[in-house]
Amino acid sequence: MIRAFAWGLFLAAPLAAGGLEGPVLLHEKNGGLRASLEDCVALLEPVDVALPPAGPSRPLSIRTLGKQFSPRVSIATPGTEVSFPNLDHILHNVFSVTQGNRFDTGHYKPGDSPKVKVANPGLVKLYCNVHHQMNAFLWVVTTPFAQVLGGRTGLRFERVPEGTYRLRLWHPECGERAWVVKVGAGITQGRWDLDLSLPPVEAHKNKFGRDYAPPADERNY
Repeated sequence: MIRAFAWGLFLAAPLAAGGLEGPVLLHEKNGGLRASLEDCVALLEPVDVALPPAGPSRPLSIRTLGKQFSPRVSIATPGTEVSFPNLDHILHNVFSVTQGNRFDTGHYKPGDSPKVKVANPGLVKLYCNVHHQMNAFLWVVTTPFAQVLGGRTGLRFERVPEGTYRLRLWHPECGERAWVVKVGAGITQGRWDLDLSLPPVEAHKNKFGRDYAPPADERNY
């Protein structure tokens, strides 16, 4: 599914002059290419172009179902309200220790949907204090050019004012790479490669800074 973040959340932008597009390739450790760009994020941030400031995007919902977050990767702007509906039949908790966007919903029951507001730009890492394998990522951005690339073979930004931009590509299993690109009239073409080397779920502690309970102990939660 294509998830593009754009739009109608910003003041009218300057007349656009062009765009940026091209394939994004995820290289596996064994040298092969991953077939899907699921969970890959592309951000195009202006370097010498003045763009209107971002306001809060419409409320965002990140569900908990089957001991997983859905969607796993999302994009929002500062001030956006994020809810966490519990669609499982067990307790969940959502917390983040990301500097500038720390929060803790506490344990909540099936059917509950706690809400938080994200305040500052950056990558917010989300975890459940009950289930170690649950992780999600929320990019809080101020650029109107931001996309989750799942379901696509590459990136495509349209109606981009001419100028210099920083293109940031990120994936949970490789972290971030950045390039400086110049966008002129027409479509600027490119190709971008990412090497997947990190584990699907990075090692982390619970919200108290302690190790999680063994998986056998969480079967009823």
